[in-house]
Amino acid sequence: MATIPTPTDVGALANRINFHTRDAHNKINAYMSVRLAFALKHGWIYRQGILAYYYVFQAIEQELDRIMSYARNEKETQMQNILGKFWMDDFRRTDRIFQDLTMLYSPEFPTETMLEQFLLNGYQLPPTLQEFVNSIHKNVQEDPCTILAYCHVLYLALFAGGKVMRSNIYRHTGLFPKFQHLSPRELVERGTNFFTFSDEGSEAENKLRWRYKRGYELATRETLTEEQKQKIISVSSDIFQWNMDTISEIGELNRQELMGSISFKLITYLYEEWKHNDRISKKQKDLLIVAALVMQFLTIYLVIRRLLA
Repeated sequence: MATIPTPTDVGALANRINFHTRDAHNKINAYMSVRLAFALKHGWIYRQGILAYYYVFQAIEQELDRIMSYARNEKETQMQNILGKFWMDDFRRTDRIFQDLTMLYSPEFPTETMLEQFLLNGYQLPPTLQEFVNSIHKNVQEDPCTILAYCHVLYLALFAGGKVMRSNIYRHTGLFPKFQHLSPRELVERGTNFFTFSDEGSEAENKLRWRYKRGYELATRETLTEEQKQKIISVSSDIFQWNMDTISEIGELNRQELMGSISFKLITYLYEEWKHNDRISKKQKDLLIVAALVMQFLTIYLVIRRLLA
């Protein structure tokens, strides 16, 4: 048996997950590429997305740490043994996302202590994001094997897409707060820790990814029952939908907030929403264009009135 299963190896859990979630995977890939293009035009939306995934990965890693440090029953002991065969601290995302947030939110929270207080007590998670986080804790505590769904779907997605994300973000350094002493390259390096698994370059990341996939395969092939594998596949499918719903919620909340004011920010938001949202009908797009033009006219009118007053 190969250390990493071939795509046709139907006995591999990773392949079974990929097969049963193929449609959801393709759907979210298309959706996320559109939303990323949109978010990269609006830095305040981009950082909200990073903030959301701080709480998602924090929940996963809280459950991982709990199982790894103290298994409460036989099922958690089983997962402790499986995780011990492939999980490494290099994979952890929570601390790396925190590093990104220290820069993205530095205008509001210039110190790490202030940011920590905001993350702990100052930010109320939107309803869908809170439900996503709750579902992670609930799934893993009720059925510990489901931790393997999160390990496969979310971490391997970052392995696969991290380079692309860094490349896209490098072309949109206007997302980040301006620091006179940092070059655009330095800004990207300090603001894309979430998508980076090794500071030693692409080759080191590829080796780490290989170790992860190999360890996951060897640890899960023979040690899980068919019932457990079916449960992992089911939760894996749910994760794709949670991701879409979480990103969609960010867009909806921003739309509602901006529609309450007349500003250039709203105009640019409406324009980008029209350009990048394929789910909007032609009629809705036409209405957005009209709304954007009206908003632009009203903004100019108010500016002129203020100058002449």
